[in-house]
Amino acid sequence: MKTFKLKIITLAFGTVFLSSCTKLLYTSLDVLRPAKVAFNSDVNNILIINNTVPQPADIGHSTQFAFEGLKKETFNTDSLSIFCLGALKEDIESKDFFASVQLSPNSINTNTDFGSANYISDETVQAMCNSTQADAIISLDKIKVKDEVTEMFDEITSSYISTLELNFESYWSIHYPNKEEFYALQFKDTVYWEAQSVSKKRGILVLPKREDALVDGALYVGQNTVNRLVPYWDKVDRYFFNPNKKYFKQAMDSVYVKNWNSAIAIWQIVMDQSKSNWTIAQAANNIAIAYEITGNIDKALEFASVAFYNIQELAFADYNSFVRITDYVTELIQRRKDMIALKKQLGEK
Repeated sequence: MKTFKLKIITLAFGTVFLSSCTKLLYTSLDVLRPAKVAFNSDVNNILIINNTVPQPADIGHSTQFAFEGLKKETFNTDSLSIFCLGALKEDIESKDFFASVQLSPNSINTNTDFGSANYISDETVQAMCNSTQADAIISLDKIKVKDEVTEMFDEITSSYISTLELNFESYWSIHYPNKEEFYALQFKDTVYWEAQSVSKKRGILVLPKREDALVDGALYVGQNTVNRLVPYWDKVDRYFFNPNKKYFKQAMDSVYVKNWNSAIAIWQIVMDQSKSNWTIAQAANNIAIAYEITGNIDKALEFASVAFYNIQELAFADYNSFVRITDYVTELIQRRKDMIALKKQLGEK
C-alpha cells in the first residue's frame, strides 16, 4: 500500500464582513479524510471483479406525466455494472494508493436471481488471487437502479416542472486470500436532473435520454465509491477573526507569510491580556486554525474549546459566530477520530 504524500497547503484569502463589523479572513485547506473501509496494510495489488446479475429491463423504470397515471418503462441495464467498475478502476488508479489495480469487467456470476446479492466463494477468491497475484478483491455483487421521470404542474409559475431521478443501490464485498471472513458493504447514490417549461411534456425533452442518464449514473456510482474505499482529500473552509485591532493586524501579517508560530504567539498575548470574552474567543479560534494548519489537531481542539467556552459566556453573542465556532469544535472532534482511522488505513503506527 502506497503512502499518501502530504499536500502543500496553499492559502488563498478572502474577507467576509459580519453584522457587528468584525471582519473574517477565510481560507481553504486540503484535509485528508479516511475511507469507510480499512484495507490490510500489506495490500498492494487489488483485483476488481464483476459478480452481478443484470437487472431485468422491465424492473425499476417509470414515467409519470402531469395529470396522467404512472407508466412502467423498459430499458436495458445490462452494462451498468461494467460502466460502474470502469469508473471505479480509473479513479482508484488516479489516487495512487495501490501499486496495481486490475479489473475483470465481465460478470463471473452464473446465477439468474437478481433479487439478492451472491458473494463469491473462498475457493474463487483464492483462485483469482493466485492467478492475478492480487492481495485483495473488491467485488461488485449487485447494482440496482430505480429511475423515474416525473412531470408536475406548478400553479404559482403556471409551468411544468420535469425531473429525472435515479436512485442506485450497490452491494460490494472485500475479500482476502486465505481468509474466510469478508466485508460486505452497501451504498446508496442519487442522480437528479430538473427542467421547466410552460408547455406540457416539453420540459421532459430537455432532460437527458434515459439510456444516457443510466450510464452517467453508473459512472457516478463508481466514482463515488472510490472515496468510500480509499482515503481522499477534501477541501474545507476556515475563518480567522480579523477585527480592526493592533494585535490582530500584527498576527495577520504573520498569517500572510505563513509564520504560524509568530501568529500564535501574538494571539496568545491577546488572550492573556484581554478581559473580553468575545476578544478571547476570537483569538482562541484563530490559534486553533493555525494549529490545525500545522497538523496539531489536539492543540487545535484545545483552543477551539476555549473559544467555544468564552463565546458561551457572552450575554449577547453574534449568532453566526456562535454557530461557526460550535461547528468547528464538532469538526475537530471528528478530525481527531479520523486521524486514528487514517493511521490504520495508511499502515502507520
